[in-house]
Amino acid sequence: MAALTRSVSGTLRGVGARIRLARQRSGMTLAAVGRATGLTPSMLSMVERGVAAPSIGALVAISDVLRISMASLFGSTPASRARARPVVRGREQPVLSTGRGVQRRLILRDTVERLELAENTYHPGAASADVPIHHRGRECGVVLTGWLRVEVGGRVYTLRKGDAIAFNSSLPHRFTNTGKEVARTLWVNVHGNRWSV
Repeated sequence: MAALTRSVSGTLRGVGARIRLARQRSGMTLAAVGRATGLTPSMLSMVERGVAAPSIGALVAISDVLRISMASLFGSTPASRARARPVVRGREQPVLSTGRGVQRRLILRDTVERLELAENTYHPGAASADVPIHHRGRECGVVLTGWLRVEVGGRVYTLRKGDAIAFNSSLPHRFTNTGKEVARTLWVNVHGNRWSV
């Protein structure tokens, strides 16, 4: 158990250090990143110091503002489509967990079209972020199992198995599993000219 705690702590410090470096390179302050994402500067500071575990939603918003891929925050190479190699094998797809019951498997990152295809899993009571977040782009998704409460721009939608949604990512949004079973979604984020890769 102690080894696992050290591993998680080390991962958080590494993610925080990469966020701080990317933010400093961009010339942005914590306040500017906070305004662009809906996260507080104090929360962002704790994330950068590795003392707070950011949600998947927070990582998506932060990486968007800093124009880097979320997978790069973990020091991994994301599953990217190459023109000569259109197939991304399952073993090449990074899986990111927040420890708060949310897991994101990055199935495909298309650097040509600037989109990501991911399978997101939410355990009962888990949420994509502590508060609604926002970032550039559009997104759409479908619920594969369970059901999901989706907040977008102040409106609330309940999605059940087979239901789909599409919206502008600049609207504050948050996903919560208020059901009693695991909710799985297939999600597409289209970021436009976001990455510096």
